[in-house]
Amino acid sequence: MEKELKILSSIEEQVAVQFTGKVNVLSNFNRQYLGHVLFKNGEIYQVIFNQLKGLKAFYQLIIQEFSLQSHSYIVEPEVVEEKERQIHYPYAVIKNKMSDVIKQYRDSLKYRPPENVKIMIDAVFFEDSLPISPQEFDVLATLTEWNNPYDIYQHCQLLDHEITLALVSLRKKNALKIIAGRNKPDDSP
Repeated sequence: MEKELKILSSIEEQVAVQFTGKVNVLSNFNRQYLGHVLFKNGEIYQVIFNQLKGLKAFYQLIIQEFSLQSHSYIVEPEVVEEKERQIHYPYAVIKNKMSDVIKQYRDSLKYRPPENVKIMIDAVFFEDSLPISPQEFDVLATLTEWNNPYDIYQHCQLLDHEITLALVSLRKKNALKIIAGRNKPDDSP
């Protein structure tokens, strides 16, 4: 990885000292609470970030910091119970996958749909018997409720690059209709 991420040094410090508690993630802009990383005896138990949970929340936090959206981190001791555990991988395993996730995220950025379009399922697609992957199914399930890219990326449980690749694949299978959004009119006469 090209640069050191502030969240990683904070996490690695908590892992090294066998910390129990949480590291709160706050917006640098207004100090608003965005989520936390929960530890018990130096193991990551739970990550919540921008209404996401688990590994997706962890990798979204890493991707945002990688994309130069820095946050403030506040360490706070806390009693943590076993039932709060959502992540069952050791930190070393999560960190090994991280550089791959960042690379895939960077590679998929050029395929991400613009925010001013609506993405809808083409009903004709269901008449075909083309197989769909589990990732494509998750994206299709999300599209039953949400149709703009921002909401799709927020509400689908896949990582961003997995959503992008599923959208590209579904588009190639003619499963999606893309409706161009209107540009906002400017104030010029």
